Amino acid sequence: MLHKAVYAFATGAVADALAARGGPGPGQRHAAVRPGRHSDVGPLARRDAYGR
Repeated sequence: MLHKAVYAFATGAVADALAARGGPGPGQRHAAVRPGRHSDVGPLARRDAYGR
């Protein structure tokens, strides 16, 4: 059982480090267009999807 706790902690730490380094990804930017679930919000334009 200890190995599962160690694995969960390490996975969470790596995920947090990766999420913090690059800012919001394309999915988070798309979700910020309109909060909530809406069927009429289309995908982001390709030029807006990536922060490069």
